[in-house]
Amino acid sequence: MIAQLNDLAAEGEEIELCFITASPAEERAYVRKKADFPVKIVGNVWSCGAARNTGAIIASPRSEALFFFDCHICFTPSAIKRAKETLRRYPNAMLGFSVWVADFPSCERKGGVGHGVTFRFTKHPFEWVWLPSPSDEDVFAVPTVCGCAFAMTPQVFRHFYEFGGFLWQHHRLGWEEEHGFRLWRLQHPVIVDKRAEVGHFFKQSWKGVAAPEYYESRVLGLYLSGDNEGCKEVLRACERDGWNVQKALRWAREHGYPIRKKLKRYPPLNLRRFLWIDENWRWMPPAWWKKLASS
Repeated sequence: MIAQLNDLAAEGEEIELCFITASPAEERAYVRKKADFPVKIVGNVWSCGAARNTGAIIASPRSEALFFFDCHICFTPSAIKRAKETLRRYPNAMLGFSVWVADFPSCERKGGVGHGVTFRFTKHPFEWVWLPSPSDEDVFAVPTVCGCAFAMTPQVFRHFYEFGGFLWQHHRLGWEEEHGFRLWRLQHPVIVDKRAEVGHFFKQSWKGVAAPEYYESRVLGLYLSGDNEGCKEVLRACERDGWNVQKALRWAREHGYPIRKKLKRYPPLNLRRFLWIDENWRWMPPAWWKKLASS
């Protein structure tokens, strides 16, 4: 990852790395030693949401664009330049990448390509679904994107942060893709540029590590952004699968009520449009997304 960033800096890109981590001190020192660009390091952060908020707050005053990458992302300078160009065209949007399955650190392609993300409830609650790209468009709207790699302007982040920012109330991973749904509610379209490609190494160990936060963070995300009827339908599907929905709802209300109260000035999301709740679902983006994204 540091070598890739060094390649980017060598091509004249003015970059700064905000490395927010729970890693030991010796690993942090290694990052600073190997980097050919400015590095800010904050340690002992155990929530992915808190890490993203911290890095963006540090970087926003000096940045044209904020890139949120996992440490096991493969990218090229051309992908970053393409993403910056797209954000200049759509500064009011959050931008996702075309994501292919990669080996790491070789960055060898090991699987298919995904674009936007939604979650299906027809068999199991919150079943991850990659969306295909339209054949006739390079840039298109999606329900949300993989939390592994995305970008936005500092202006979009500041507005998002006013309404809670990235969910930080849980430790470790949580429901990191929730931010896309809340950005839609805040009138920031979520888009993908399929010409801006990155590789991602999908670790298989997260589920066991993140299990205590799995239920609560997902119910919190629904509580913050969803319409009442859509939430009831989704939560019934969760109950049928054995979730303790009432316990998770109590936790969501305890931690999310101040954010939910502020969000009332924006209409809630119609979850049936954004989540795959029935078998006939297909993604139909709001017709106004381009106008809003470029404003």
